[in-house]
Amino acid sequence: MIANYYLLQRFFKIIIAHKSILLFAIILFGLSLISCDPFVDTIDEVRNCENYSKSKPISEISKDTISIMTWNIRFGCGTEILWFGDACGGRTILKRDEVEKNLDLLVSAINTIRPDILLLQEVDINSKRTAYIDEMHYIMNRTYFNYGYYGTNWNIQFIPSDGIGRINTGNSILSVWPISDVKSHPLPLRNDLDALTKYFYVREIVMSCKIKMPNETEINVINTHLSAFSTDNTKKRQLEEYLIICDELSSMGIPLITGGDYNLLPPNSDSLDYCDEDKCSDEHFHSHGDDPLHKEGSNYAPEIDWLNLIYDGYFPSLPLDIYKANQPMYFSHATFPNIPYDRTLDYLFANRKWIEGSHQTHQEYRKYSDHAPVSALINTRASEGE
Repeated sequence: MIANYYLLQRFFKIIIAHKSILLFAIILFGLSLISCDPFVDTIDEVRNCENYSKSKPISEISKDTISIMTWNIRFGCGTEILWFGDACGGRTILKRDEVEKNLDLLVSAINTIRPDILLLQEVDINSKRTAYIDEMHYIMNRTYFNYGYYGTNWNIQFIPSDGIGRINTGNSILSVWPISDVKSHPLPLRNDLDALTKYFYVREIVMSCKIKMPNETEINVINTHLSAFSTDNTKKRQLEEYLIICDELSSMGIPLITGGDYNLLPPNSDSLDYCDEDKCSDEHFHSHGDDPLHKEGSNYAPEIDWLNLIYDGYFPSLPLDIYKANQPMYFSHATFPNIPYDRTLDYLFANRKWIEGSHQTHQEYRKYSDHAPVSALINTRASEGE
């Protein structure tokens, strides 16, 4: 999500350069005349999600043991294209053939791993930066999933800087079995932003749904993506709201499976500060006079214990002792494309135990996204707490 933050920064520099909010007001007024949609969808309320399910689904058999996967797909940008603000790149608009090439790689990996339920983050459906390709439609049409829903977390009609234009991006849940009761729950916004930036900023969400197999087995599924660059307690506040939703659905007594890109490290990680790993050639951190002292989104030390909130209440697909013994094996993210993954940010949890040893961080797909897909197996027949 680093690109979103820097796009907003550049946008507001344009306004500031004109020394007036007048330009901003003109833009808002002009767009209001040509569009029935609001200039910015602030996503303030719990809402339904967009249905991408196939009109003629293929019946899938019920299973006791199912495969779950989460993947932040970096809006189909891949890693070799150095996006603006991301890996110190300069690109802001992708060509259609570039997006389709990267989406085909993602589809290939999905069809190879073949999870029964898939949680995706950073999916574009109507964005100029990705040639207005509906990535949910693209993925659904090229995979075996019968059912899919999308929830936006950043829907803005027009960003004038760098030709970015329209953006609509968000999260999705895909399943081979029918999905119902799909909701998008807004999470708290960053409090370390000025009012204007905050109005335009990404509204991270929690997607929740129920999945039902032919044998009547029901599963509650939750997908989320926490804010990447806050310097206050935003991620903790988001995590607390997310867990309220998890706890409410878990109290129903049926299996609950959740995961996503938390943008937080496991609490027993050895490395906590990645400012030097993430800095651009013209940036400098950690020295006297550096302002800021740390690169936003790269210093995890102040928040290292926050994930204990979910580890204390739910079963991780990757237990902390297993992670601790071989951390690089489970790293799922890196900023720059020419290095191995160097930290763990992506997770799966449930209200019952996962199949021991089934967790996989699929680092073989390093070039497909700045995040690795993470998958695991769970027995839906296991009793809660087992």
